[in-house]
Amino acid sequence: MGLYEDDRRCKILSNSMRSSKQDFGDQYVLETMYEHKFERSAYQMIVGPFGGGSGSRDFVCVTSLDGTVVVYEQQTLGFHAAWPNYLHPFPVKYVLSSDAFVTVNADLCIVCYKYQELANSSQKQKWPVWSSNLGEIVYDIQTAQPQPTATTIHVIGERNYYCFRCDGVLWFMKRLQYAPCCFYPYILGEHPDTKVMCMIVSDTDTVLLYDQTKLRWSAKLPYRPCIIARASFKALQGCLVLLSETGDLQFCYLGTEPAIFMAPERPKTKDYNDNKNQLIQLKKDLQNISFNDGDYIIITDAPPLLKLTSRVLNVRSEDSRKLCDIEIDVTPSLATSTVQISFLVVAPLAVSPTVIHLKDLTETVTIRVIGHRENDDSESVVSSVECTICAYYSRSLDVPGSIQETIRLPLSLVYEVHSVPSSDFGWSARISVGESPVPLKTLFKELVDSSPSLPELCFRTISSAIKYVWVIVSPALNSYEIRSTGAEYVNVIFEEILFRHREYYKTKKCVVRCDRNDIPVADFYRIIEEHVVLKGRLESVQEEIESLSSQYRIVQKCLFNKLKENTVHSISGLSVLIDDTHETLSEKMSEILIVKRELKVKFSDLMSLARVLVTMLRLCSNNDKILNDFKECIVHFTDNQNWEDIVLQSLSYMVGNEVVLNVQNDDPAHLVMSLRTLIDNVIQRVTTTGKDELPVKLTRENSRGAVSPILESEEDFYA
Repeated sequence: MGLYEDDRRCKILSNSMRSSKQDFGDQYVLETMYEHKFERSAYQMIVGPFGGGSGSRDFVCVTSLDGTVVVYEQQTLGFHAAWPNYLHPFPVKYVLSSDAFVTVNADLCIVCYKYQELANSSQKQKWPVWSSNLGEIVYDIQTAQPQPTATTIHVIGERNYYCFRCDGVLWFMKRLQYAPCCFYPYILGEHPDTKVMCMIVSDTDTVLLYDQTKLRWSAKLPYRPCIIARASFKALQGCLVLLSETGDLQFCYLGTEPAIFMAPERPKTKDYNDNKNQLIQLKKDLQNISFNDGDYIIITDAPPLLKLTSRVLNVRSEDSRKLCDIEIDVTPSLATSTVQISFLVVAPLAVSPTVIHLKDLTETVTIRVIGHRENDDSESVVSSVECTICAYYSRSLDVPGSIQETIRLPLSLVYEVHSVPSSDFGWSARISVGESPVPLKTLFKELVDSSPSLPELCFRTISSAIKYVWVIVSPALNSYEIRSTGAEYVNVIFEEILFRHREYYKTKKCVVRCDRNDIPVADFYRIIEEHVVLKGRLESVQEEIESLSSQYRIVQKCLFNKLKENTVHSISGLSVLIDDTHETLSEKMSEILIVKRELKVKFSDLMSLARVLVTMLRLCSNNDKILNDFKECIVHFTDNQNWEDIVLQSLSYMVGNEVVLNVQNDDPAHLVMSLRTLIDNVIQRVTTTGKDELPVKLTRENSRGAVSPILESEEDFYA
C-alpha cells in the first residue's frame, strides 16, 4: 500500500505486480483504491494501527495547520478533534506500545495524549497522560524499540537531544554544541545486548554518531541532508540514506573502525648539503627585507599579472537620473584562470554591477559598468567621488595576487552649475595658495562653456534636498573662497579644488594652507549629537515594536483558546484589543522606516564633515602620521557597527593615558562629551607644531615594553 498526500487531499494507492514474459521483466502498477478530501491545509500525516489493533490494518491521522486532527479508518471518517493549547504546528509521533500520540504544545512542553481520549467526543477538555517542559523549539520526534515491550521517544531541539521512556520519564539528554538539522535514532544489536544509537546531522554538514550521550564517530557529508535514515538491502546492511532539499538521494557508509595502533613515521635522514643550500637561500631572502617603523616589508620586483586601464565616459541622463559609463581594459600578462573585479564607492553613489567575474583570461577584455546614485536614497550627502577598482586574480599553480586603481567620478554626476541664489550661506572657508589661483574656467572646464573667465561659480546639488556651494577666486589674495549652506555639503568641491590645483601645478611644489578657525569643529559636534539622538530614538521605537509584538501574540493566543473551547463569553474586548495593537504596530513600523532613513541621511552628513575635518587639518599641519590614524578612526563606509562606540575606543587607544574618561557611564550626553574631549585632544596635538607623535606611542630606541623613558632634565619634563 502506498500513500499520496497534497495540500487538501489524501490518496490510498495499491501496488500490484503484472507478470510478463518479455525481456524487461515484471511490471509494478500503482492504482488508486480510494481518496479522502478535507477542508483544511494538511501539515503532517501519521499511519499506524490506532486504537490498539494487532497491526493487520492501518489508520490514517492527518493534522492540519490550525491544530485539527482528522482520523480516517480505512474508507470512513473516524473522528476529528483539536490539539489542546495549540498555536504553532509541531511534529507528531505515534507510540505503538502505549497507543498514544506525542507532540509539543504552545508552551514548548512535550505532551502525550491517549488515542482513546482523543476519539472520545463527549470529553471537551483533553488532558495529557504525561508532559515534560523542554523550553525550546522542537525540530523532530522519533521512536525506537530497544525491547519488545518498551519504546523510547527521541526528541531533537535547538540545542539539546532528549530521550524519554514511554511513561514520560527522562532517560538521558545531551547538550549539543552545534545547530542540528536532522537526526535518526535506531537500535543496534539484539535483546538483551541492545544499544540505543542516534545519528545527528549538524549545520556544518557533519554527521555525529552517539551511543546514548557518548560520541562514537563523526564524518563529513557531501552535502547537508534534510532527512537521514538507516536502511538494509540484500547486499548492503546498515546503509545510510541521505536526502537533500533539492531531491538528491545518496546511500553511503560511515567507514571502518579506526585502528588504535599507528606506526610512527621513520625519521628522515639529514642531508647536510641540502640544509646548506637552504641556509644560503634564506640569507639571500633576508637581504631583500627592509625595516620601516618596525614593520617588515618584503621587496619584490615581480610585476603584477594584470594591468587595469580605466576610462570615465561622459555623464548622461536617463529617466531623470544621472548615469556615468566606466570602461576598464583588463590586460593579462599571462593566462589567468580566475579574475574578480570589485568596485568600491562611498554611498549614496553606487556602481552596477558591483562585482564582475572573469574566467580563463588570455587576452585584453573590456568591461563596462555604470556609476549612479542609489535609487532609494535621494537625500544623503555625497562625501566623495572616488571609486576604487580592485582586481583579484589567480592561476592554477601560482599564489593569488591583487591590484587596485582609484579613479574619480565626474563632478557633474553630483553637482550642476547654477546661478548664485539670494539665500544666506552659513559657512565659509578660504584656501590660500602659494601660486596664482587657477581660473575657474580652467579648473572646471567640463562644467562651464567657452565664456570669458569667471570670478565665481555656484554649484547646486543634484538631489531632493537642494543645497548650494559658491566658489570665488581672489587673484589678489592668491586664494579660493568657498561658501556653502552647510559645511557638510562642501567636501567634494573642496577636494576637487585641491586635486585640480595640484594637477595644474604638478611640476612645482604647491603650498596650500587654510585658517584653523575655519575648520567646522562645532558643526561636527552638532552632527554627532543629532546622530546620537536619532540612534536613541531608533532604539526606543524598536523596544516599543518588541513590546507590541509580544502583546499581539498573547492576545492572538487568547483568541485561539476561546475559539477552540467554544465558550459563550464575548470576545469583542479581545477583538478590539488586537485591532488596536495591530494599528499601533503598523504605525510604529512606518515610523521606524522614517527614523532609519533620517539616520542614514544624518550618517552621510557625519561622514562628509569628518572628511572635511581631516582635509582641512592636513592643510594646517604636517603631522601626516597622526592624521592618517585619525582618519582611519572617524571615517567609515557604513554605520552597521555603532560609529560612536568604535570612534570612542579607537581615539582612547590613540591618546593613551593623557585623557581619562569614565567608560562605565552609558549616558548618551556623556558619550558625546567624551568624544568631544578626545577629538579636541587630537586636534590640539595635530595643530601644535613640532609634535609628530602622541605621548602614548614611545619611540623604539627609548622604550622597553610599557616602561616610559627617564627624562634627564626639567626642560624635557616641561616640554
